[in-house]
Amino acid sequence: MNRNYIKHEFLLTARSRRTIPFVFFMTVLLFSYCLILWPYADTKEAFNEKESDEYLTYLENQQNLWESIGNTGLVFDRKRIDVYFQVGNPVYATNAYNYDLFSGMSQSFEDRNFERMLQLRVFHLQNNPDEYLKDRFLFPKAPFPIKDRQHAYQQTMMKYQDYLIKDHPITYGLMYEKTGLQTLQNFLQNYGMYILLFCVVYLSSDILSRDRKYQAVLQGLPLSWYRQLNLKSLAAFLYSMAFILCVIGVGVLIMTIQFGFGHFDLNIPIMIKQDTFTYEDYSAISMAAYLGKTLIVLPLLVILFVRLNIILSLLFKNEWIVLFISSLILFSERLYYNRSSRELFGKDIGLFPQTYFDFGKIIDGEKNFLLNTETITYAKGILVLLITYLLIEVILFIVSLIINKRRFYLAS
Repeated sequence: MNRNYIKHEFLLTARSRRTIPFVFFMTVLLFSYCLILWPYADTKEAFNEKESDEYLTYLENQQNLWESIGNTGLVFDRKRIDVYFQVGNPVYATNAYNYDLFSGMSQSFEDRNFERMLQLRVFHLQNNPDEYLKDRFLFPKAPFPIKDRQHAYQQTMMKYQDYLIKDHPITYGLMYEKTGLQTLQNFLQNYGMYILLFCVVYLSSDILSRDRKYQAVLQGLPLSWYRQLNLKSLAAFLYSMAFILCVIGVGVLIMTIQFGFGHFDLNIPIMIKQDTFTYEDYSAISMAAYLGKTLIVLPLLVILFVRLNIILSLLFKNEWIVLFISSLILFSERLYYNRSSRELFGKDIGLFPQTYFDFGKIIDGEKNFLLNTETITYAKGILVLLITYLLIEVILFIVSLIINKRRFYLAS
């Protein structure tokens, strides 16, 4: 009986008029992200052939100008000339150096020799950190742009040096983080958990309200009310997890076909403290460990929101109200979030469950970095979410006693 009821609820969700359009929409969104948005994403490290050619042309014209006027040595700034000391700038030599370096990177990109290109890029960044630190177009609206640029520079250098140390072939997908595993990691780090949990909220928002159309049949089921709620929850949980696994699997497959699968032993930079913003503040975690620690928490978050939707359905009996309130809870952190919000109602923000809904930012220390704190940890996140789940279970049990089967189906 239990198995048949779970199967019935699972198929009911899969064939729902609300589910089919939503699945179609998410499929379109997934293919758009994997085929258009992420492959052509404009990032700091994205190589632009047009801009590179324009820069090389500019340098070539400058060199021709200096040669035509016979000034290939030091160039003095008259405003800084002193009787005892003169400062000169080797413009011609600097331009020649940059021309050789950037033409080498451009030729490497054209030849698809990404190992040589990565070596040249690392060499350039090691000697020119100001390309990140003084880039006014990088994080222009951030409240702490210099801090964010330092963070991005350290992460980029750690990733690139790890690529060179490993024996894996350097490909376009690996260098620009387009492989299947790297895409999944970036998705989870950049609000991907919110998207997956919203799918759960939507898919489970009507698991009770839809039954009120058939109250005469369902009231006669030989199942206790609380068991019926549990079986509905299990069916919604199984369907939500199946949907999420399909989204992740298809997304990784699409990116793998285009750029390769990736490697589980790649190192992901994690911030362990915030003192100097140098390499001493960073450590590393493998791709396998990051994905494992993130995805292992996903079932807990899924069942948490499924059970929350059951409570809301009992109270409001309308799927759209349930969807609105549950979504509001899911995104509640965004209502008060700012880079200096380290307390909520006078309590440490690490004690609230909504802090951990975007769990992809917990493991690598990104949440701590953004809020300039060190109180948000992986272990605390699991503990807070488990306590939240237990509280929801207690509330659901009490609410199910107050709003029993007869009261739920017969209420107007």
